[in-house]
Amino acid sequence: MRIILCVISLTILFSGCVPKIKTSNTIKDTKIDNELVKDLNEFSSNDIELKNSWWKDFNDKQLNILIENAIKDAPSLKQLEAKYQKANNIIKAKKSANLPNVNFESQATRQRFSENYIFPEPLGGNYYNLYQTGLNLQYDFDFWNKRASLIKASRNEALAQDALIKVKQLTISTSISKLYISWNFKIEKIKRLSTLKKLVYEKHHILNDLYNMGLSNKEKVNESNYLIEKINQDILNVNEEIENIKNSIAIIAGLLPSQISELKNPSISNKYKITIPLDIHLNVVSHLPQVAVQKYLLASKEQYIENAKSQFYPNISLNGLMHFTSFPFSQLLTKSSFDPEAGLAFSLPIFDAKKRESNLNTKVNDYNAQVYAYNETIIKAVNNIVTTLKKIELNNSQQKSEKIVISSKNKNKNIEKRVYELGIKNKIDYINKNIDVEEEKIRDIALQDKKFQLHIDLIEALGGGYKNKAKDVLDRE
Repeated sequence: MRIILCVISLTILFSGCVPKIKTSNTIKDTKIDNELVKDLNEFSSNDIELKNSWWKDFNDKQLNILIENAIKDAPSLKQLEAKYQKANNIIKAKKSANLPNVNFESQATRQRFSENYIFPEPLGGNYYNLYQTGLNLQYDFDFWNKRASLIKASRNEALAQDALIKVKQLTISTSISKLYISWNFKIEKIKRLSTLKKLVYEKHHILNDLYNMGLSNKEKVNESNYLIEKINQDILNVNEEIENIKNSIAIIAGLLPSQISELKNPSISNKYKITIPLDIHLNVVSHLPQVAVQKYLLASKEQYIENAKSQFYPNISLNGLMHFTSFPFSQLLTKSSFDPEAGLAFSLPIFDAKKRESNLNTKVNDYNAQVYAYNETIIKAVNNIVTTLKKIELNNSQQKSEKIVISSKNKNKNIEKRVYELGIKNKIDYINKNIDVEEEKIRDIALQDKKFQLHIDLIEALGGGYKNKAKDVLDRE
């Protein structure tokens, strides 16, 4: 009873000895929502919700297979998954400390007992065999959550690792999609360049015939010939770009050259509609895996502070022995050889040259650094969303303007066609107007490509359908 009262007294005496600390503040979610509402009110949205498998809306089976296999087998993801499993094992190891530590020991020693020590004759001065066997039990109480804080810290680190896997999956899916769509529009560009080449080739033949008849000069013939070769170069350059795209897809998806050479040309559905999700300004933070990573790391750092605080408080350890000790081996497991022992230890470091205080300050500094990392990630994410949406609006305006240009040039082409059919002019001017239209359509292809690229940027900026639902990481075992 006196021991218990002594322990309680010491606990009260030293319970207020933790130094005061000052931690930084994170950006509030409501502030982020308000910021997005202010900036995004002008953007119209649709009654849709981003899905995890958003790329399936492109309706291209080959793209689906590429992304799904990459998410499953990409070496970069396998590395992260291995680290996640390592984090799980660390949790298990730390949880095991909550249970008593029980060891079985058995030993045999031969020893000469000193004549000038506690052993009387005939022990003193003689050699004897000593046999011992039994169980050792040790348990440290966790009154101040010293172990519990480490378990929570490890769990949050594992959750951060799990969210990092989602970040990598999103990066892989968006990167492959952007490359694949660029490949799709480069095929369209080659088709337009081939049409343009035919028109220039037709013009070249007409100019050559006119030159032979003395109705045109050699300079115009050479110019049209040069344009044909220039288009050939453009086609070769686009084909080279396609090969570079396929190589990039192979690296990201973890494919070998033989596998990438088997890929067919993309067939992105023309029915695909680019839409902006409903209420994109709400709960953005909970839909971004990169923010989840920082949030879990922040929670982990907070638990390390709690662990550092717990070291300022006293602790109690329980020790127990259930041993059998005997000189003759034949009597080892008899009642007379039974020598149990139990002990209760109280510990409280009083002077440690500010070691605990330095440890606490280090954990606080780690936490504050993580707060700034979290805030930076939030600010970057919000700006990325707003900037991408504004780029989408700008691209929409550019496409509208390009359509007006194409429409006007089509009208001019139709006028020249009518003039040519009436025999007022030769076919050269009509072909020139056709060339103008085809060149504008090539520019329009570039704008369409950019439109899709920006839409995928928006999908990535919004988290690609990720939902931050904290769970016990061991649930995935």
